[in-house]
Amino acid sequence: MPIEHPKEETMSLLSSQPDPQSPTSSGRGFVVTLLLLLSVLLLNFSSLVQGDDPPFRRVKIRRSLRQPEPKPDLTIPIGIPTPAFTGELSADAIVENRTGTYGGRFVYAILGEVDTFNPVEPKGATDQEIRSIVFSGLVNYNNGNWQTGPELAKSWDVSDDNLTWTFYLREGIRWSDGEPVTIDDALFSFQAVFHDQIATSIKDGFKHPETGELPQISIDRDRNAIIFQLSRVDSQFVTHIGAVRLIPHHKWKDHLQDENPTLLQQMTSDAPPEDLVGCGPFVLKNYVPGEKIVYRRNPYYWKKDARGQRLPYLDEVVILLVKDLNLQWQKFEAGELDIFMELPADHFREASAMEKAGKADLVRLGVSLNSVWVCFNLHAGKDAETGEPYVDPAKSYWFHQLEFRKAVNHAIDRDGIQRTAFQGRATPIWSSITPGNRSWYHKGVPTYPYSIDKANAYLDGLGWKDSDGDGVREDDQGRPIVFNLNTNVENNLRQQIGNLIMQDLRKVGIQVNFKPIIFNDLVTSLRDSHRWDMILLGWGSGVPPDPANGKNITLSSGRLHAWNPQQPKPATPWESRIDSLMAMMDEELDDTVRKKYYDEVQELIGQNIPILYLIAANSYCTSRTDRVGNLWPSLLRPQLTWNLETLWIRD
Repeated sequence: MPIEHPKEETMSLLSSQPDPQSPTSSGRGFVVTLLLLLSVLLLNFSSLVQGDDPPFRRVKIRRSLRQPEPKPDLTIPIGIPTPAFTGELSADAIVENRTGTYGGRFVYAILGEVDTFNPVEPKGATDQEIRSIVFSGLVNYNNGNWQTGPELAKSWDVSDDNLTWTFYLREGIRWSDGEPVTIDDALFSFQAVFHDQIATSIKDGFKHPETGELPQISIDRDRNAIIFQLSRVDSQFVTHIGAVRLIPHHKWKDHLQDENPTLLQQMTSDAPPEDLVGCGPFVLKNYVPGEKIVYRRNPYYWKKDARGQRLPYLDEVVILLVKDLNLQWQKFEAGELDIFMELPADHFREASAMEKAGKADLVRLGVSLNSVWVCFNLHAGKDAETGEPYVDPAKSYWFHQLEFRKAVNHAIDRDGIQRTAFQGRATPIWSSITPGNRSWYHKGVPTYPYSIDKANAYLDGLGWKDSDGDGVREDDQGRPIVFNLNTNVENNLRQQIGNLIMQDLRKVGIQVNFKPIIFNDLVTSLRDSHRWDMILLGWGSGVPPDPANGKNITLSSGRLHAWNPQQPKPATPWESRIDSLMAMMDEELDDTVRKKYYDEVQELIGQNIPILYLIAANSYCTSRTDRVGNLWPSLLRPQLTWNLETLWIRD
């Protein structure tokens, strides 16, 4: 489930609108949006996937709810690409059934800042989203039709026992520096992700849920193939493959040392643009921290359109880095942006007015798959250098009390958050799987409806009273119940939610100091320093939205197992059971059985509530009327830029 998106198999942390933009049916008389019905069907793993044949695994979507696919129009002028393409197009080039006109600059905005351009370990939602602009993988996911298909691999096959996977690399593809893409590049890229001294959440998807074992990799030069030998069946293996973006061996081979590899120190946010050698549709032209990222066409890109013209159409892509959602909306309203993805609920009325005036197209996508949550820090470890515990012992004592977590859950008024922060365009949730994901949504998860009486009863039962009449309870050792709550300062809606939570908990005698901070600092606290009390953030759905793709969160060893990450062994019996269920789910090919396993996972998290799921918002996106061609909106992130290589500017 990215510290955030993107065509990723892992879930990610959302820096932007994990709530307002997550579409959900709004209840109690508010606007009701259509639900996107998903039914994931497994095809036979022993089948051969060749060329552009349908992938082994598909998701069916009700036709009336799917956004229409753009159709080619041979009357559209071709135009002239600037700069021009270089070299011959590969005979293995993928053909996209689109047409468009060369030229133009496409501008959109994202929240936050770039932490790194390195595709081996994207830090957050921003890094996840932008890495596909420069780097490509062996397979790719089509957010429009919800299907996996070939990318740099022209085909793949799997053995009868589903344990040996062979991917055949396309011939004649070149890196953006003109060097050929070889099978050594593919091997090198996976060796980087699998390196035992390189910490990357992408690796979590490949790990055996219980043993941590990784697949064995080899290459066959005669067949131009890379081969993966698994120790167990993995129903999501192709998806995990798609999460790895290839990097050039000739450029970075000296930085993948056996000991203390320096690869993650390369391709950082302060690296020169020429260092970002990829085989995606664009290359980095310029990056101004806190201001913008500018990309130009990759002259060696290897896809073509329905007329045989090379892609991409756009000369430049400009991503503005904005500090908050209100500023982003102002820029769209002023015509400075071509699109606005994951439109927050508090700007829906303004977007609707622009739609009525013929200035913008507003797309109502349905119930979001993204979730908003708060989480307690249950890490029991100590800083290796100072010997100090990550969490203050008093706070750790409170957070580890299940009755305390139940009290907090009952004290948070989700309906109030829905009404106040989302203007009714959201739905309370109790699990990471929102009502938008009908294939995996489980109605049987434990719920903790808003009740001051129940919250007080749990706290009273712990013997925690307000003995001095200052409105704040003391624990059974006389310590005031006071702790910090952090969220990212760039997200206005999360700040509203944080203030509402602070007010709710004050009503039951808990003092919360709400302190928004910069998103990248928040992620560092969550994943590395572990110095935090309670965090308010959101998960971006994995792509595809199968919960097995959120193992970096769900597994006790996962880097994004927010409340207590990267455990050497499960800290609790219920986390051990979840690890086992995820292993069983990975190895099962029947989705009916897999859902039963994940229902239990959701129930265990709901019973032990280390993380409190709060709300999912209705999902919207908007674009300037008649400005951008070949837009194919998707409920999955990124809603409008996942097919960037085929977008074109109409005027």
